Amino acid sequence: MAGKASDTVLQEWVDYRTLPNNTNKNWWLDPGLRWNIFYCIGLCGTLFFNGYDGSLFNGLQAIEAWQTYFDNPSSTILGLMNSAGYLPGILASPTSDQFAYYFGHRASVWVGSVFVIGGAILMSRSTSTGKFCGGRVIMGFGTSFVLTVAPSLLQEIAHPRLRAQMGAFYTGVYYNSAVISASTCLGCLNLGLADSLLCTACRARCYAVDYMHHTRWLASRGKIDQARQVLVTYHANGKEDDELVAYELDEIQEALKFEKEGNTIRYVDFFKGRGNLHRLAINVIVAVGTNWVGNGIVSYYLSPILTSLGIGSASIQLKVLIGLQSWNLIIACTAAVFVERVGRRPLWLISTAGMLMAFTCVMGFSSAYETKGTLSMGIAAIPFLFLFYGSYSIAWTPLAYSYPVDILPFSLRTKGQAIYISTQTLAVSVNTWVNPVALAAIEWRYYAVYIAILLTMIVLIWFLFPETKGLTIEEIGMIFDKNSTVGGVAARTGNDEEAEVRSIFNDEAMDKN
Repeated sequence: MAGKASDTVLQEWVDYRTLPNNTNKNWWLDPGLRWNIFYCIGLCGTLFFNGYDGSLFNGLQAIEAWQTYFDNPSSTILGLMNSAGYLPGILASPTSDQFAYYFGHRASVWVGSVFVIGGAILMSRSTSTGKFCGGRVIMGFGTSFVLTVAPSLLQEIAHPRLRAQMGAFYTGVYYNSAVISASTCLGCLNLGLADSLLCTACRARCYAVDYMHHTRWLASRGKIDQARQVLVTYHANGKEDDELVAYELDEIQEALKFEKEGNTIRYVDFFKGRGNLHRLAINVIVAVGTNWVGNGIVSYYLSPILTSLGIGSASIQLKVLIGLQSWNLIIACTAAVFVERVGRRPLWLISTAGMLMAFTCVMGFSSAYETKGTLSMGIAAIPFLFLFYGSYSIAWTPLAYSYPVDILPFSLRTKGQAIYISTQTLAVSVNTWVNPVALAAIEWRYYAVYIAILLTMIVLIWFLFPETKGLTIEEIGMIFDKNSTVGGVAARTGNDEEAEVRSIFNDEAMDKN
């Protein structure tokens, strides 16, 4: 659709927030935005699977009936049971990417949700370790199938004014489900085994609702009128000549044209041009970091950690877990609200530095407890566990999925998510398998490994993570691709040199090649 907005996109950068838009400034008073947020929250619910499962497995270890039923599994078996829920993601992610390419993102969300429900039912009725692991395999496949497309779909259907907050809130749902899971385990603590296992069946729920169509997928299939109608309906309350809608649609078409000319539609294209290499590097760093910055050892093995600190009561452990997840939920949601004001890069640095300081203190108190055997030393470590996870929730929770999606172009977005989920799955699988063995062998000394990883992460974030606030999802491409005609980061900054500084990997000659 040609017009004033289109000419503006190609000639100079315009702040989309200044364009006339037929919506109320308060989303709760606007029917179109209310439906838009409803669909976005439905997509956020797809991460409920991960949060509920992660907290559930932690809480079950504190229930004596569960331990007895599975014959007090060793640290190696615990690692296997946990990893079984993540390894399928290595296969599920690329499969979901291909499925979404042909059938759309909405269909992928539905298919993955069906797998999750089936796996949850099998787990809740398992009578052996094998069946329990089998249920986790099926559910893990479905979860990864959904997570490959849901964050991308969320970012692309959200109104530009709400996109950053909704994208950041996506991962915050993890803790909402984790609180429910931990509370369920506490309620089941004194029940019989059958009742305890039946309580896990409440995870079998499907959050897939009738999401709005994926505008960029429709546009890539040449269905411009349908894509435009979706934007008109949910971003402008049906106003056909809305300027913001025209601006959005022109940006989408221009981005698709640029990507088509660059022929960036295959996985191998991540290795073509420094811009894509930069994107891939960030993608892998965040994927590995989500569970290798110390949180993996806390989230999945809090029970043995508290036991090592002299707190062996199952009731107290579960109450600590509930408090920890509630605290995480508050911090993550607060960070999501302010993500566009503060910016992504400051949040990344503050979050990782805070985790480093808190985890160093946890290691120190753990060492003192083992050396002196004083319970007060073990109890003193608990506030720092809260500070550690509070720091984690400042950035690693709200930005874990939204930031990698932000920086990827449409043609590589689900492929990037497939790489992200596969890498994350492999990293989590190794982490959850190694952690219980390492904890049992060297105890608190194992924390030193994560301190070294956190130091490395701070350096990588400082040099590799650019700021993306205030830009539409198409305009972010200019940070990485200097020869992109979409948006105008260069126009915003006033010169090409300043735009190039936004990406240390930006190289015009290599991009052209």
